[in-house]
Amino acid sequence: MRGRPGTGGLLLAAAAAVAVVVGSIVGQQLLRARGGDGAGVGGILASVSDDLGQMPEVWGLSQGGDELPGGDTALGPAPVPASSAAPGLAPATPPSVRPTATPVLYTRIAKPVLPAGPRRVGIQAGHWQTEKAPPELWRLLTQTGTAWGGVSEVEINLDIAGRVKRILEGQGLVVDVLPTTIPPGYVADAFVALHGDGDGTGDNSGFKMAFSARRTPHEAALMESIKTHYAAATGLAFDFSRVSRAMVNYYGMSWQRNKYATAPHTPSVILEMGYVSNDGDRELMTEKADVVAGGIADGILRFLDAYPRDKLFGQDLLVPAIPQFGPRPAPTPGT
Repeated sequence: MRGRPGTGGLLLAAAAAVAVVVGSIVGQQLLRARGGDGAGVGGILASVSDDLGQMPEVWGLSQGGDELPGGDTALGPAPVPASSAAPGLAPATPPSVRPTATPVLYTRIAKPVLPAGPRRVGIQAGHWQTEKAPPELWRLLTQTGTAWGGVSEVEINLDIAGRVKRILEGQGLVVDVLPTTIPPGYVADAFVALHGDGDGTGDNSGFKMAFSARRTPHEAALMESIKTHYAAATGLAFDFSRVSRAMVNYYGMSWQRNKYATAPHTPSVILEMGYVSNDGDRELMTEKADVVAGGIADGILRFLDAYPRDKLFGQDLLVPAIPQFGPRPAPTPGT
């Protein structure tokens, strides 16, 4: 007949139970880092690298991990909380152990090497030459823009883009007026896609702006500069409540999904200048086009003054990666 185990035996049993739980949790962490399908972190990173082509460096990061040289963060194991049981007694149930954060994959994008010369700005005239779009952008072929009162959006976009070009070129900048098809990986000191909106009723008024994620950290500053000067010049209100997912996911800024998009280092925003369907907004964009163009140009110039090239392009980008990429362009805003 065996005797009852003493305190030491209970502690050994508790330690073994905790080890099993911790091992299970760490294994779950590693499985999540592998994508949950057993492919392994290396397989996911290789997949992302293949899709990005020229952007091979991908890092596995987790908030709250250890700092690495250069500011990168390592994926660390989840801490094990201390037992709340009285000293010398085994807990009734193993302690609950949870990871502190979900691992995130990041992509490092090398800074571009720019030729010497004047600064460059891209102004896209929305819907211009959409019929010439490549097969990748086939979903845009039916997105020809809105029209109202005999005035088409594309006419407004192209006219104001040309006026912005003349203002900026007068300040010594190089300006490209771009059609629907943006040069692949387009690099510039700033990019603005110009559009007009329509609501089908003529009731809505105001302008809208947006930028996309996984890009340069300077998009917000470019948008704020244009928004401030545009509102002051035109008197239009910023229609924040109607900023759409199509604007945030605008194909021309979605470099991770579309070949014909601006490079991730290029500060890029989309501007819906007003509602073509609204009599007041339409009159502003057609009869006072110089005022509209002046507000846009002033916002771009103030941004460039505050952000020299070495600030925009002086370092690599570290952006959250998407494990799988596919050509899924969002429709152009405006109908």
